[in-house]
Amino acid sequence: MNYVIVGNGIAGLSAAEEIRKNDMEGKIILIGREEYLTYNRVKLSHFISKEDYSMDELLVYDENWYKERKIEVLLNTKVISINSKDKEVITDNKGKITYDKLLIANGSSPFVPPITGVDKKGVFVLRTINDLTQIQRYVKKCSTISVIGGGLLGLEAAWSLHKLGKKVNIIEFSPYLLPRQLDKELGIYLQEQLEKEGLNFYFDAVAQEILGDKIVSGIKLKDKRIVDSDLVLISTGVRSNLKITEGTNINVERGIVVDNHMETNIESIYAAGDIAQYNDLVLALWSVAMDQGKVAGANMCGNKKEYNMPKPAATLLIGNIKMFSVGNVNNTEKDIKIQGENYFHKLFLDSGKLIGGILIGDIKKMIALKKAVNENRDISNMLNKDITPQEILNSL
Repeated sequence: MNYVIVGNGIAGLSAAEEIRKNDMEGKIILIGREEYLTYNRVKLSHFISKEDYSMDELLVYDENWYKERKIEVLLNTKVISINSKDKEVITDNKGKITYDKLLIANGSSPFVPPITGVDKKGVFVLRTINDLTQIQRYVKKCSTISVIGGGLLGLEAAWSLHKLGKKVNIIEFSPYLLPRQLDKELGIYLQEQLEKEGLNFYFDAVAQEILGDKIVSGIKLKDKRIVDSDLVLISTGVRSNLKITEGTNINVERGIVVDNHMETNIESIYAAGDIAQYNDLVLALWSVAMDQGKVAGANMCGNKKEYNMPKPAATLLIGNIKMFSVGNVNNTEKDIKIQGENYFHKLFLDSGKLIGGILIGDIKKMIALKKAVNENRDISNMLNKDITPQEILNSL
């Protein structure tokens, strides 16, 4: 059996690992566009302020791990197209590679909004190790930096840049921080904590133009405000790398549409990770990509493992500030506040059932909270008793 995996991110790697557990003899080819073995992209934003890191700190597994499992890795190789009729992929430098089972896990690329002057020197995205290296070199001569996009990765990158002693501005389209993970009250609370640490925020802000002749000198916002900047980092989400599906009959919307076995509409072709659309969603999260890769790998070997999408969860750890969010945290029927000097938590309920939760400050209960939210645990019997909000949280 020939297993071909396009993309050596965490989805592709997880699939390869699962295939080998289920099939000790089949041939596994893992194709990666970059020059590196699978590494932890989630760490890149933290490493901006860590120039002396080693690759071992980023790699998921070393070269020996692949050799021991007889997983053939083709690096610096791009799959240009797929011929599903003849069951082969066409590469830019390794010719045609035939498959019996194919996994498309070639991920996503940074989304860059249509901002005038975005091609000027000093404008960056952060998606790869090469991006990281370029930012680290350029930032040395900069004093004021702007991050366009105040999502989780944008905030982590902003914090790393702040640790380098730079003045950092965060330009966010929404009226408050992390609207997917926080309600407005806790978004403002987190903002205040980060402002105390020295970060600057612009909300309801749309970058219209990157200023400067050929080199960045600032950003002009749609409301005419000017934000001085020596370096601009764009962190406005990702888009699935769908070009690979052109010329095929693979069903594509915002991502490659898959069923709960991670299989596409074409038999023997699977998709996982940032390129996969399941239940109308492309989640583009490391943990999701890992789980989807495992399910796809198992099923490529003939199993019937089903993917069950967990409630969305996110963690933010920057400096002494810790945040965890899970489930639905907006427009809920009822919420319970738990607040102290250095923490602010909320539980979100619908018909007495726990559907979401946020922890800021002390996040020791994150695993218990995540489990309770995923179970939609009924806590209505506690609401009518003389039980404090803190006791309710502790009981989870």
